[in-house]
Amino acid sequence: MKWIELCIKTSNEYEETLSYMLNEMGSKGVTIEHSIDVIKQKVEDFERDYRLDPKDYPDNHMVIKAYFNELEFDQDIIDEVLSNISSYHLPIHREDITTQSINEQDWENEWKQYYHPIEIGNQFVIEPSWEKYDQQTSRHVISLDPGMAFGTGDHATTSMCLEMFEQIEVEDKDVIDVGTGSGILSIGAHHLKARSIEALDVDRMAVKVAKENFELNNCLEHINVHTGDLLKDIPHDSKDIVIANILAHIIDLMIEDAHDVLRSGGYFISSGIIDEKCEEIKSRLDKVGFEVVDESHKEGWTALLARKRDQ
Repeated sequence: MKWIELCIKTSNEYEETLSYMLNEMGSKGVTIEHSIDVIKQKVEDFERDYRLDPKDYPDNHMVIKAYFNELEFDQDIIDEVLSNISSYHLPIHREDITTQSINEQDWENEWKQYYHPIEIGNQFVIEPSWEKYDQQTSRHVISLDPGMAFGTGDHATTSMCLEMFEQIEVEDKDVIDVGTGSGILSIGAHHLKARSIEALDVDRMAVKVAKENFELNNCLEHINVHTGDLLKDIPHDSKDIVIANILAHIIDLMIEDAHDVLRSGGYFISSGIIDEKCEEIKSRLDKVGFEVVDESHKEGWTALLARKRDQ
């Protein structure tokens, strides 16, 4: 089978928005290639491990690649990409978008070369299933085979969520992970000995990938993973921790439901919020009945740790 690789050159700050947009359009996979300066931070012998053209990777920029079945691809998809970019008010132009036809085997293996073990905060390290973390450490190791469309853990929104775990007690708590993606945050909660973990995602492929990663980390039987629409069907006062690493406008929609689902004193960890939306989300949290007890900012993104006020 052949695939169309659609490439968009853009700034790092638009990674999450474009990934979400392309997945919503029906892309069969999304990969990220950061600028050479970013990649250099991850490997010591850059020239040996990478053979990239520096002209293709301007400083502080990235290339995001989406994959579509060649038989289903036409000009309408490019037009839809441009329309969505315009609706999100992103500074991306037609000349920033290119396409090429590639073989399936090239797609399935090429993206793996950019993914290496990543230390997150003081407690976690995320390793790809094909490259083991070889340092002696007390860190919790999360093994991951993320697939092409889901997070690898190195994005700021994911790493900040894992770091937020360090601020609260997770052991013996009931946790729900909304928009689980590759399941990183649920696996992290399992390592911290959560009593129960529920992981849900509206995307069936995400649920499939998450299940595979839970099995890889020997925790599938401890996590209830399923498709679901945010927190609509979750009983009130049933959780101690709600995690949502999704976009700001979706977090805004679920704040009241998160408050209802949490027990008194429970925590809502939210990420995927662009810095410009931070104060707006904090204000909504306060009005609904949360106290923001910590916030983190990284690469233009915000993560918030909010506690449900005692009732």
